[in-house]
Amino acid sequence: MVECFDFEAIAARYGDRIAIISQKQKVTYRELAELARKKSQKFHWNCPYVVLKGRQQLEFVVEFLAVHYAKRIPIVVNDFMMQHLEKTLEKIKGRWQLLGEKKENREQTTENNVLFLGLTSGTTGLAKVYCRNWISWKKGFVLCNECFGLESCENIATFSPMATSLGMHTLLLSLYLGKTMYLINKKNIFPDTDTSKTAIFAVPAFFEQKLSMVDWRNVNCLVLCGGILAENLLNKIQQQSGGTDVFEMYGSSETSLISWQKLNKEKKENCVGKPFAQVQFVCNQSSLIEVKSPYLFSGYLGCKAKETVVTSDIGEVKKGKVFIYSRQSEVIDHGGNKIFPSEIEKCLLRFVDEAVVFGVPDKKYGERIVALVVCEMTRKKIEQEADKLLEKYKKPQEYIYVSKIPVGPNQKISRLWLAQKYERGDLDEI
Repeated sequence: MVECFDFEAIAARYGDRIAIISQKQKVTYRELAELARKKSQKFHWNCPYVVLKGRQQLEFVVEFLAVHYAKRIPIVVNDFMMQHLEKTLEKIKGRWQLLGEKKENREQTTENNVLFLGLTSGTTGLAKVYCRNWISWKKGFVLCNECFGLESCENIATFSPMATSLGMHTLLLSLYLGKTMYLINKKNIFPDTDTSKTAIFAVPAFFEQKLSMVDWRNVNCLVLCGGILAENLLNKIQQQSGGTDVFEMYGSSETSLISWQKLNKEKKENCVGKPFAQVQFVCNQSSLIEVKSPYLFSGYLGCKAKETVVTSDIGEVKKGKVFIYSRQSEVIDHGGNKIFPSEIEKCLLRFVDEAVVFGVPDKKYGERIVALVVCEMTRKKIEQEADKLLEKYKKPQEYIYVSKIPVGPNQKISRLWLAQKYERGDLDEI
């Protein structure tokens, strides 16, 4: 028998514990279940799929649970995705509806273990609709609880939008473990009591922008995932965080958990830690990481699930540790030389505050190397310092000064997205 997501059982287990804090609202597990039941009775969804706009609000959590109470499957999207639903959901045309939309013909649904449909971040190209089942995440939640020491945390929070895999993973993790999910808004970041210990799950690039807003007295645990963790950011966190346990987690929307490591000391270059239990690495003829595990997704919409997932990350496993060098789409082909952007960024970060490197089309070299930098040094001084550390063919041909590194709609740094902005003229050299 397939195990399905059953919030009624979760609510019965945790009862009067606080499930959600959103601004001034506090809702217990029992109250949350009642709100979801009422919402499911209010709407009479006829299609098997219901589209929800993901947001860090109590109302969204109630809507998500209500769709499950109605034995429908939520499709969680953001504002941008809302504008492209017809094309994105073409494979289930006529079988989905918006939250408040009325459809005349009711389609019977059968119980299944699909938790929700989501869209990949699109950092490696066009976003895809993926299917996430309940049991794969439930197994991973048990590991997260053990590896990150979540037993000692009362609250869980994330800066990530609910339309992202990390946002949804954090929400469901909190509910499954009986924690209080603290929904972040512009006014309140974390509980303002010293006794409420919080675990934060965050994308490194976006967390850096919020660093000054964090009250570390209330943070037991910080898990950074979903993007590159630069050494200078880790240093900032370690200087400010005091006794907070800092972890790095590696995975994707499709794979969920792959590897993890505790980072209260230094981070080994390109290392993303040791594999989670039951993660197997598959040898292939490419340099891409390929995994098999119980935490894999159920396939893309309209496609069957596969036993293994090939990521878009170039890497390897050495002595039990996973090393990631670059995304396949972000390797720069400069004059026939294959260059990992991280190689150049590592050198630049010795004398600039922040740096992101990417390639753009060039008639002579194939791709030209562009560096986005945050610093007060002159270009001449940057080039002098770079000459000492970089081989000639790895030196950026162009530097663009910015006040902060732009992040995409998913709050991640995407070199592909930055290259596209550059080609449109949205990034100007200063």
